[in-house]
Amino acid sequence: REGKGSADMTVPENQQRLKMGEFPRGARIIPNPFNRIPGFAIDHHYFLPGFPVMAWPMIEWVLDTHYSGLFHLRQVSERSLWAFEFAESAATPLLEALERDFPQIKSFSLPSAGEQGTRRHVELGVKGEPHAVDEAFARLLEGVRAVGVEFSFSAPPR
Repeated sequence: REGKGSADMTVPENQQRLKMGEFPRGARIIPNPFNRIPGFAIDHHYFLPGFPVMAWPMIEWVLDTHYSGLFHLRQVSERSLWAFEFAESAATPLLEALERDFPQIKSFSLPSAGEQGTRRHVELGVKGEPHAVDEAFARLLEGVRAVGVEFSFSAPPR
């Protein structure tokens, strides 16, 4: 029996691998630069093999090839800060008030337990129409300062 990775087509595993090249009638091929095992499309449905690292370049190709006209239809801005040793739940009322007072923005929060040696923190921010983002972020900053938590405008220190 041949070892792992053999090109011997009499090996049952390699016979099975040939099935990866079978596609439904009418399918369009989606190129795969990662390992050259393609995905395929039928109508507006896309089928991508493998792990996310393999699928990511294929979905980028689909978006760039078939949907690029939908990109950047309106200008969007985003601003955020990192609040240290601060519970995400404590920020929720402030974020809800921002969205109520500034309907042109969406707020976001992304907590971190301190992965990879960083301090425990929550990233708080707003995104949306640029003029509204500036005003909403000023209010977010005011709210964070009011509760007295330490914050930074750059990545959390280790």
